[in-house]
This record gives sequence, C-alpha cells and structure tokens, in this order.
Amino acid sequence: MILSSGKKEAYASLLPWLFTLSFILITFLPRSVDDTMFMDGVTYAAIARNMAEGIGSFWQPFFAHSFWLPYDNGPFFSGHPPLQFGLQAILFRIFGDTPAVENIYNLLILTGYMLLIVKIWQKMLDPASPFQAFGWLPVLCWYTVGIVYYSIPNNFLDSTMGLFCLASCYFQLVYLKEVPVQKHRALWPLLAGICIVLAFLTKGPVGLYPLAFAAIYTVSIPTYGLSKAFPPIVIMLGVIALGIMGILAYGPAREFMATYFNGQVVQALLQKREKAGTGWTAHFTLVSELLRNLLPHLIACTLLYGLSFGFKWRISRDTAISENVLLTALVAASGIVPMLVSIKQYPHYLLPALPFVALLFAFLLVQRIAFIMAHKKQLITIALSVGVVVCWGATFRKLATLPPDVHSDNAKQLRTLVPLASTIGICHDLFQRADIHANFQRYHHLSLSTGIDSLKYVLADSACLSQFDLKHDSIVPLHGGYLLVVQNLDR
Repeated sequence: MILSSGKKEAYASLLPWLFTLSFILITFLPRSVDDTMFMDGVTYAAIARNMAEGIGSFWQPFFAHSFWLPYDNGPFFSGHPPLQFGLQAILFRIFGDTPAVENIYNLLILTGYMLLIVKIWQKMLDPASPFQAFGWLPVLCWYTVGIVYYSIPNNFLDSTMGLFCLASCYFQLVYLKEVPVQKHRALWPLLAGICIVLAFLTKGPVGLYPLAFAAIYTVSIPTYGLSKAFPPIVIMLGVIALGIMGILAYGPAREFMATYFNGQVVQALLQKREKAGTGWTAHFTLVSELLRNLLPHLIACTLLYGLSFGFKWRISRDTAISENVLLTALVAASGIVPMLVSIKQYPHYLLPALPFVALLFAFLLVQRIAFIMAHKKQLITIALSVGVVVCWGATFRKLATLPPDVHSDNAKQLRTLVPLASTIGICHDLFQRADIHANFQRYHHLSLSTGIDSLKYVLADSACLSQFDLKHDSIVPLHGGYLLVVQNLDR
C-alpha cells in the first residue's frame, strides 16, 4: 500500500513546500534585485513606463523615436497587443519610475501561477485523494523547467498571457467538476471566456488555446459525455465575439489591431519576420527546446519507474491519475502544436503550455514519490532539510556575486552626461543591438539615431572612432568598451 485510502499525510506538505519555495528563490530572488532582464522585458517595461507618464496611450503604446526592427518602426509600437503595458503602467503610476515595478509585477505573476497550478492539481483529484497534499509537486516540476526559471523574472508577455490561459482552464475545470444543478454555474465559463480575451489582448491569437480545454476534458474522462463540453464552449465563444466586436467598434483600438495583425501575425505566418531557422526543421524548434528542457524530468521518471520495477513496489494503477495524465498531455499539446505552423519560434513561447507539462509529470511521478515518502520518512526529512539549506546557500552566493549588465550600467551612467529624453547618435554597426535600445530608453528615455553628423552625443566603440574628429571631440569611456563621443558641433 502506498498510502492509506483517503488519508492525507502531514509529511507531504510543509517540508516539501519549504524546499520548493527555497528552490524557486535560487533564481527568482537574485534576478529580481540586479536590474537586469532580457531586452524584450526591458522594452516592455519602457513602454509601460512611458504610458504611465502620458507618453503614448493604451491603444498607441510608445517605445522610442527609434527601433531596431524595420517592421516595428511606426508612429507607435504595434508589435504586440497592449494589455501587459497597461497593467504595468498602473504600477508605475503607483510606485514611480523604479525597477521595483518590474520585480513586483514578476512576483505577482509567479504567485498567480503557483496558486493556479495548485488549485488545478487539487481540482483534478478527488477531494478524498491522498495526493491532494502533494500540490507542491507540480509547482516544483514547473519551476525546474529551465524556460520557466529563466523567463518568469524577465517580464515576458508570454508569462502574463500564460497566466490568463491557466486561469481560463481553471474556471472551465470548476464548471466541469461541479454538480449540474449548482447555482451560478454559468459564471465559470463566462470568467473563462473573459480570461481568453485578456490573454488575446496580451499576445494575440496564441492565447486562444484554452478554447479546446472543455472538449479535451470530455475526451480524456470517459465518464463525461462530449455533449457536456458544448455549453461552456458556446458561452466562451460568445464572450470572445462580444470582446472582438467591442474592440473593433472603437476607432483607436481597431486601428491598432489592424496594424498589429498585418505587421505581426500575417508577416510571421508568411515567414517574413524573425525566424528560428530555415527549412522544415525550423517548425519543430519548440519541440526540440521542450525536450531539452525536460531532460531532468525524463531522468527522474526513468529512475523512479526503474526503482519501482526493480524493487517491485506495490503500486496499483490509479484510474484518476491515468485520466489526468492524458488530459494534461493533450492540453499541453493544444498550446504547443498550433505554434509549429510558424517558424518564428523562441523557447519562452512555450510558457503558456508548461504548467500542464508540469502537471503531466507530477501525475506520472506522484505515486512513486508518495511511496518513498511513506516508507522512508526519516531519509526524506533529512534530504529535504539538506536541500533547503543548500538552496539558501546557493541563493546567498548568487546575491553576493551578481554579474554587472553593461547596457543598463551605461544607461545609468549617461544620466550624468546626457539630458533626459534626448536623441543621441549611435554608430551604424551598433544600431541593431537591441539591448542598447531597450536599456537606454528604459533607464534614461533615450532614442537612438544613425544620423550622427548633427547630434552632439554619439555612442561608439573603437571600431568606429575613425569617423570622429578626436582633436576637437571629447571621449568618455563607458562600460564594456563602449564610448560616448561628445562632438564639438561649433567647429
């Protein structure tokens, strides 16, 4: 017997949760205090900050007077729908122009994911299931995916969109699990539909995949008739239709969405935007990235299943576990497979589907982990206690050795050298470096131009110094071998 029927073991909660939270802090805490993010997240924060300061608006987000990608160089930023920018702008209005805004926002996103993953885990199981107490396991499986612990502190749109998608799936699950005569039952698909609209307004059509959840649920649970999926799907489609009509009825919103759709969605499908590669293999970049990131999970499964077979652990088949394995696998696939149509693929595009990948592995592992915890309590207690200490040691070590970020440090140094919100020159070969654009705008409102002849301040490196009159121009060294050339325009 792995656990007595219906009995929830106390050992399966507090210490494992402490270890899980400690493990999360290893990457999340240091990344939240170093003012360093991937350039996408810095760019989105700059747009939100500008929106909070009245520079641009919700339906006309503004990044800078320059942009490194040719297809996003319009009068406003139309690369993505504006919901995350608007949400972060609220925090900027509350806290001011401080990097704490991005960190608070990322913490809220992280917390939201953890709560929803646990709630979905508990909802998928019978209330009397002994595995209810293992809510920490899918959270741990989720955060041990490299894409997750890299992306969550990086302010990606996919994180916010994925949270709305996860909330939609949870609301649908509540509806499907409730007794049909339950009062206000229709509220859940209504909320699910609203979450899909919010996901769409965060990053476009890829946020629509939760529409398939109810149908997948009825396919995965044989006792649940397929016809029962129709009511929630109809309600969600109605909410989405009303949301789209509301958007299209408002002129500025209609203009923005038309520009976004033609410049981002259509161009990506036509393979005219960024590409993961060439040839048919580029369509499967996300699959290879997923497998690479799941190596620890696959190894854990192999070891635990090998031990259980080798030592002949008495683990009986659990029908609910098997059904949930199929359910989570299909839901994860519904979030990944549609994106394979385009060859514009980056690892963080997997974020919305990864909670269900984590739930899948948690269901695969939980019986064997429960068996070990039930029969080796003292060993597990020692192992988890040591793990907590190691996690905190690793966290403090990372906090003590935070690596500098050249571009954010340069942007902050320019605060004492260049007037706020200026347009400065930049050597032609440096213009395509997105980190420079993102950090200079985020930390000093600077725009960049390759038309350097008429600009007093120019960002350069040693390769382009020959373009300047070093007898009359001043050179200020910056971090990472960069230079600020202060031109004497009166010569």
